[in-house]
Amino acid sequence: MGTEKLSGIVIGEQMKGESNKQIVLLAKGVGRVILSARGARNAKSKLLAATQLFCYADFVVYEGKGFYSINQAELQKSFYGLRLDVDKFSEAMYLTELVNRTCPAGMEQDEVLELLYYAFSVMEKGTLPPKLVSRIFELKLLQINGLFAPEECHICGESEGDIYFDGRLGAFYCEDHKTSNSIFVYDAVRKAFAHVLAKDGKSVFGFNLSEEALEQLSVILKNYMDVHMDVRLKSRDFFD
Repeated sequence: MGTEKLSGIVIGEQMKGESNKQIVLLAKGVGRVILSARGARNAKSKLLAATQLFCYADFVVYEGKGFYSINQAELQKSFYGLRLDVDKFSEAMYLTELVNRTCPAGMEQDEVLELLYYAFSVMEKGTLPPKLVSRIFELKLLQINGLFAPEECHICGESEGDIYFDGRLGAFYCEDHKTSNSIFVYDAVRKAFAHVLAKDGKSVFGFNLSEEALEQLSVILKNYMDVHMDVRLKSRDFFD
C-alpha cells in the first residue's frame, strides 16, 4: 500500500463510464500492470495526454488492495506520429496486442519494453517499413523468450549450406533432411535472422529488406509463431 513511481508504455486502454478509463502499462521493473485513471477522459484532465495508447510516460500511482490508481502523470514521448498513418497505426496496434498476450502480468519485462520503445521510434520516423519493424520485433521477442535460436537443421543441427523452412512444423532443415513442404530460405532472410539475433537495442533495426525478402520473412515468422507461441491475434489475422 502507498504511492510509487512507474514509467512505461501504454499498451492498452478501456473506457470506464463517461470520464474514467483503465490503461495497461508495460512498466519498467514491474512488467504489465493495470492502472485506473479517474477523470482521464475529461478534456481538461491532467492525465489525458499521458494515458493515451502508445505513450511513454511517468506515473505516480497509489497502490491499493489489488489495484493501482494514477495520482499524477507526466508524458515523456507521445509517439503521436503513429496515429497519422494507417500502416504505422495498424502495426503499432498489432505490437501492443502481441505484448499484451505474451508478457505475463507483474513480471519484469525490461528487454521487451526497450524493444517496443525503439520499434515505435523507428516506425514513427519512417526509416523502415512498418511491416519490417514488426517482423524484427517478433524475431527479437522470440529470442528474448528463448524460443528462437540461429537457424539450423531440426534433424542434424547443420547450419552451413542451404537452409529450408517447413511452416507446418515450424522448423528449419538442411538440404539432406528438407521435407516436401519446405521452402528455400533466401540469403537476405538468413542475414536478417543473423543481424537481429546478434544485436541489441536500437541496432536490431539497422537493416532493410526487399519486398520479396520481407514477404518471406513474414511468412516464416507467422508460421513459426503459430507453432511455438500458440498465440492467435485478431490484428494479425486482419492483416492476413
